[in-house]
Amino acid sequence: MTDTITIPKEVPQNSALSYEFLRAEGMQLIQKMAGDTWTDHNIHDPGITILEQVCYAVTDLAYRMDYDIQDIIGSDTTSTYENLYSPATILTTNPVTVLDIRKVAIDVDGVKNAWIEKVTQKRAGEISETDSTPIGLYRVFIEKDGLFDIPGSTIIKDVKERLYGCRTICEDFEEIKLLDTQGIRLHGVIEIADTVDDVNEMVANILCSVGTHFSPRIPFYTLQQQLEKGKRTDEIFDGPGLLNGFIDDQDLINHYRKKEIQTSDVIKEIMDQTEVLAIDKIALATGTNTVKNWLLPLDTSKTPILDIEGTLSQLSFTSKGLAVGIDTERIKTLYNQKRVESVSRAVSGKELDMIMPETQAQQLENYDSIQNQFPANYGIGEIGLPDSATPERKAQAKQLSGYLLFFEQTLANYFSQLAHFKKLMSFDGEDTRTYFNQSLLDCVPGVSEVIGSKESYEGYLSEMTADANAGLLRKNKFQNHLLARFAEKFTGYGMVLKDLTDNESSTDKKLIKDKARFLKEYPVVSACRAKAYDTTKDFWDTRNISGLEKRIALKIGIEDYSSRNLGNSNTAGIHMVEHILLRPRKKYPYSFTATYIPLQIERSEVAITEEFTRCIVENHTLELGEEIRITGNAQFEGVYTVLAIGDDFFEIKAPFQESETGGLFQRTPDIRYYLQSSCIYGIKKSSTASDHIFYKTGTHTLRVGDEIEITRTKNYNGVHSVVSILEDGFEIAEPFIEEEKVGRWMHTTAPKDPYSLQLTFVLPAWIEQYQDEDFKKFIALTIREETPVHIKTNIQWLDQEEMQRFDHAHHRFLEEINN
Repeated sequence: MTDTITIPKEVPQNSALSYEFLRAEGMQLIQKMAGDTWTDHNIHDPGITILEQVCYAVTDLAYRMDYDIQDIIGSDTTSTYENLYSPATILTTNPVTVLDIRKVAIDVDGVKNAWIEKVTQKRAGEISETDSTPIGLYRVFIEKDGLFDIPGSTIIKDVKERLYGCRTICEDFEEIKLLDTQGIRLHGVIEIADTVDDVNEMVANILCSVGTHFSPRIPFYTLQQQLEKGKRTDEIFDGPGLLNGFIDDQDLINHYRKKEIQTSDVIKEIMDQTEVLAIDKIALATGTNTVKNWLLPLDTSKTPILDIEGTLSQLSFTSKGLAVGIDTERIKTLYNQKRVESVSRAVSGKELDMIMPETQAQQLENYDSIQNQFPANYGIGEIGLPDSATPERKAQAKQLSGYLLFFEQTLANYFSQLAHFKKLMSFDGEDTRTYFNQSLLDCVPGVSEVIGSKESYEGYLSEMTADANAGLLRKNKFQNHLLARFAEKFTGYGMVLKDLTDNESSTDKKLIKDKARFLKEYPVVSACRAKAYDTTKDFWDTRNISGLEKRIALKIGIEDYSSRNLGNSNTAGIHMVEHILLRPRKKYPYSFTATYIPLQIERSEVAITEEFTRCIVENHTLELGEEIRITGNAQFEGVYTVLAIGDDFFEIKAPFQESETGGLFQRTPDIRYYLQSSCIYGIKKSSTASDHIFYKTGTHTLRVGDEIEITRTKNYNGVHSVVSILEDGFEIAEPFIEEEKVGRWMHTTAPKDPYSLQLTFVLPAWIEQYQDEDFKKFIALTIREETPVHIKTNIQWLDQEEMQRFDHAHHRFLEEINN
């Protein structure tokens, strides 16, 4: 029963809600501070009257401060709880566990049950014998719901769309398969009581119970049902947000995928019916000849269902030794009705979240002048003085009114501050004010005659709330409080940002704006911090961004994290590549090679027609569809796709022309090259040997004797042996040539498992704000802090030309695996 809201009989003591308490406090201050000069503290004293009026106004302020929080943040124009996220918004997460993924699959229309299995062994023809199976691959098996007339192809498409839309980084789905059904029938004789009113109804109940045991349905619950079971809010909303209700983890654990059916379990289901007295004999059968008395093995490539037709033809019923006749068609009708009734009803949006009631603004800022409460003989307020009053008397009234403006402005500002509390607790990065005030021109009678200049007064009010450094600092502190509510902080970013500029004001405003963007998008960057982008959709879609990329971008102040074409942009951005997507598979036919050294073309000749050119080359390892770059030949300079290959030639689409030189050709590096190679930041003469050259690379794991391949240099491209190493670089036995500046290097042998649980972040090195070494270190630290701890991270800084090539290679790769 709801308690009735009433006004308390006793006023709270020692509280601003108590007028007597405030007056007593004021009297003590008067006696303490002006006891020697102010001796008349009776009620007729004008000073005491002012004290009483101020105390009354403070009780009004305290009363409004005591409103429920929903009344204080109420609004007439926007959603009341715009900056208070609901449980379904802030507590749900992108699928993380296998059970989470299973819930998402079951939530698709037409799916009765689903099972997720980790891929732990190779599958024939998909991975070469020298490759290990990457960690993070799943197979999804779907059981179709026979009550929904949805084509299997549609179900697979919908499941794939849902699963890839919430795929976790460094994980992928190797297979999504709709399982066929395996019909199972019962053989035997069942003894029933002679008191059964409707034999057909009883048989339908038995079959429905056995059918549910063979193929159980995962139930969906409403929010209210979960609360009635005693579950906490955080337990209910833990996991992915579903469309059809809530699923209990225990239900998923109990409804495992069956590999066999025991006859004893079937007997229990039958005997649970009160009208069943005994089972004379029972057996399970599938197919034409497979009949088992105790244990029936199941086909693991199918899901078991009850074969109604077969069961009714092989199952008989008796009562006191006499055969009982049944109506087969009626039993099937009743059986189907019971199956339909067992389906959970669809839930509405209100049953999936805790919806707080909307409230309206309480007009907290409205201020009623205390001058209106003074006795008439003071001559102030709305009553004022009669026209017959002397000029001196009118001047005295104005003097008192001007004196009271000090109290009036302070009180009015407090009311305004309370009314704007919702702005202080909001994620608004545009309004940087932390102090609010209001004008007395419309609420204090005769104030315009006292203040003198209206413009000066309004200027004074605006100065009080101006964006001074102290005000910006206070705004940042308010935002730090809001961030702390989510256990987040921007301390490191703020310190680095201040080091990048000398303008403290602009830095503070930038920091406020970045914090506000992070808070506004927090439901996504929190719940989806481990979410990958959808590989089945267009990579260049600005909405198809991984949750981790969004989170890192917001943490390091990137305003437009949706940019995909970084090579043709001068704005900060970030690309994330999941190595598991690069794993060998049929859909991507190009094997990774660590060799990008230019090779000689002996000559060119006409191919089938003059529109194509055949390039004669011995011992090449090119594959169909690969891209190559031809140099040193004016007629064929450019990038081409290999259209045909032979033992000693390859063909390109280019009109044949006589040429004095064959030129050189080189593979165009694919996306894996940019991930497995490292940048050379500088080249200089070795300090230990005059005939050696030193490459500055930053941190590395090289050892003396390792073989590496160097590319993108003018004089050192090729395979070399490391002869010496330092902490930030390595040496090779080649003479120094001063014109060399930069390049790339990589191991000639690929790592054993370059695919499992690895990410590479690619960033543009030419952007101005990335030139600061401290900021680059902060970015690297942020990436490693925000990436899930079990995932290895790599960071690559590319110049603009490399980024353009990387964008092209990445786009081409994604098109190949999605075709």
